[in-house]
Amino acid sequence: MMHGAFNYEQLPNRFTAEQDGKRDQVLLLRDKGKLLKQTAGIKFSSSTIEGDIMSQRISLHAFQVLVRINSLNAVFVNPQNRVYAEFISDAVSDKPTYIIQRKDENPKRVCMTQATETQLASVRATHYRIENPQKPIKSASSYTVAELTEMCHQLKIQLKPKMKKTELYDVITNQLVL
Repeated sequence: MMHGAFNYEQLPNRFTAEQDGKRDQVLLLRDKGKLLKQTAGIKFSSSTIEGDIMSQRISLHAFQVLVRINSLNAVFVNPQNRVYAEFISDAVSDKPTYIIQRKDENPKRVCMTQATETQLASVRATHYRIENPQKPIKSASSYTVAELTEMCHQLKIQLKPKMKKTELYDVITNQLVL
């Protein structure tokens, strides 16, 4: 996202470049981590995020922290589950927003494209927004049956007749996976 896919493809030794980039991000996290916790309100442990950055696969939480530290804009979409999460750091500037879409392949892959306003509007209209990826849904007692039923309709979940509140909650919880 920062340097573009074309520049990445042109690198002669991608492994070394990836490791150098990861180290740079860890150093940036050490510099800006405390400030990020205070301003953005994201809860994280620096050591956990550092380990996540240096690992083979990055977690969504570490991705969220990196997007905020680097002042990038991204929307992570899971089209199979009809859910998305926005990681917008700088909405007022003319920085591009990237849509990162999960592909249903084995191993799991993602596809990144620069988003247009119509694409963003389409995702926002047809998918359910997850506010906090670490806790995508509140506890069952926070919702009424009507609210859970409305969430099922938004997620296009087929409902059986006379489903109990706990059954609705469980179905929704299984669907809210980025």
